[in-house]
Amino acid sequence: MQITAIEPQANKNEQVNLFVDGQRLLTVNVLVVERLGLAVGQELSPELLARLRREAALQQALDRALNYLSFRPRSRQEVHHYLRRRGVAPDLIEAVLERLTELGLVDDRAFATFWVESRERFHPEGARALQSELRARGVAPEIAAEVVRQEDDEERALQAGRKKVRVLLRGGAARNYEAFRNQLGAFLLRRGFSYETAKRVVRQLWHESRASAADVDPADPTDEPMD
Repeated sequence: MQITAIEPQANKNEQVNLFVDGQRLLTVNVLVVERLGLAVGQELSPELLARLRREAALQQALDRALNYLSFRPRSRQEVHHYLRRRGVAPDLIEAVLERLTELGLVDDRAFATFWVESRERFHPEGARALQSELRARGVAPEIAAEVVRQEDDEERALQAGRKKVRVLLRGGAARNYEAFRNQLGAFLLRRGFSYETAKRVVRQLWHESRASAADVDPADPTDEPMD
């Protein structure tokens, strides 16, 4: 078996068609050709052919993983599950993950940091909820606990609560403490904040809302428990 041509594939600069004995054998990424040092006129032994097929499959799986990672960082488990759903062989999945780890493209600690920062910016949640989300994505509990700081919960709750208060103000709930407490408190509890954190934040945001709205109920029963 002799390589008789290596031709670029139309509209896909990174892909080439490999011809053996005048017949197209397969389409591979040009990186595979370079990695194996293939050239026209070279004899393709059974051993080299087997290696070529594996490298081609590995590169295809790697390209799929890179495309998946292009949208946002992913945990190791997310990449593994994605490739498995695409029918990639288990040994190739491990090889891809090893290569991505070497390149610094799969790093569960970096992923966890990204996830927490994104949540804090767009959808603040309590430490319990954040750690649960990270563990569900395969992040080790010790990494999740390291990245998610419990002591930041009150600030996260205030950030989430202030966004919710704007909605309550438009709906009129901020005129009455009981309605304000029940709606905002339940919202914070659903976001994974503890009862004590939610209680303190409800009290603070109630005072803030009173300062910004002159027509709220003057009563201030902030020592009452949340329902």
